[in-house]
Amino acid sequence: MNYKEKLDNIRFTPEQKADMVEQILAAQSQPVPYKRKFHLPRMAVIGVAAAMVLTIGAGASSALHSAGEAFAGVFGGSAAETEIIDKIGRPIGASDSNNGVTITADAIIGDKYHYAITYTIAKDDGTAFDVDNFGSDYLHLPLMFEQQDTYFGNMGGAHGTSYFYDADPNDNTIQFVEMRETDHEIPHNTAKATFENIRMQYNGQDDMFIEGKWKLKFEMNFEDTAISLPAGQTMQLNGMDMEINAITLSPIALRVDYSVDSEIKWDENAKSGRVSEKDRKSQQKYFEDLSIFVNKKDGTSIDLSLSGGSVKPENGKTICQKGEVFAQILPLEDIASITVGELEIPVNV
Repeated sequence: MNYKEKLDNIRFTPEQKADMVEQILAAQSQPVPYKRKFHLPRMAVIGVAAAMVLTIGAGASSALHSAGEAFAGVFGGSAAETEIIDKIGRPIGASDSNNGVTITADAIIGDKYHYAITYTIAKDDGTAFDVDNFGSDYLHLPLMFEQQDTYFGNMGGAHGTSYFYDADPNDNTIQFVEMRETDHEIPHNTAKATFENIRMQYNGQDDMFIEGKWKLKFEMNFEDTAISLPAGQTMQLNGMDMEINAITLSPIALRVDYSVDSEIKWDENAKSGRVSEKDRKSQQKYFEDLSIFVNKKDGTSIDLSLSGGSVKPENGKTICQKGEVFAQILPLEDIASITVGELEIPVNV
């Protein structure tokens, strides 16, 4: 079996991926918020106004929020952010109920390779969730689904972040956000989202929080406003020749595709899902050491060097994708340039 086949057979559980990210963050001496960030295994082997959007699902919410309202607790609720979200995002309203709890897909936003979906989880009896005892040490609620998947014909890998938060502690709802970057372009198909059981992990405990199964269907019908920046530039990365193959930028995300003129070599036990110290160093050399910054016209920069992505050996080279969904909406006209390693690429819109 060659190295490419070995890589294609590598599978990591979400827990293993979360551990890897936590180790990276710890190395940077940053506090780790209760935010699950992970890669999904490779599946093969590894336009209209908001009021006109048609939604489908097991049930429909009577209170359809605008995309801007739904994402206010995720990206912020400034007038500029809300305007962009309402333009390119779409409200959904599809829902399903089980065991006295209803999950509703509120809205979606995305671009060529990225999407974010926000959900509301509501108790049907109108009472509030008992989340006060979680304390205030975490940015988000220490909750996780036992199983959660969003499928829309997306053959390939993905990475991203998902987390729970409570937008209003006084009502009967909590919120869940899913953000992903995919290997391949996102088809605007019907998505099928499935969820099973919510568990609480806090202070060493792992307890059932909400028991149930939910299935929703809705359309991946956001507006893609991504632009392609000039590519083909070459540089050195840890003494290796590197070429930028593509840069995709939108108000919600950035992705850099690049290739290194040297093939990464994985350990013999790579397909087991265990990451050896040798593989960690290789991954750092080809991937983590590449710095990426979004430079705004106001003189500030956003560091995306710890973004997720993929690394794949192919015909003597290493093919990489690196990027993520932003923590805030960034109007393209506010971005001056993108810095990749030693190169600065201007953004002209």
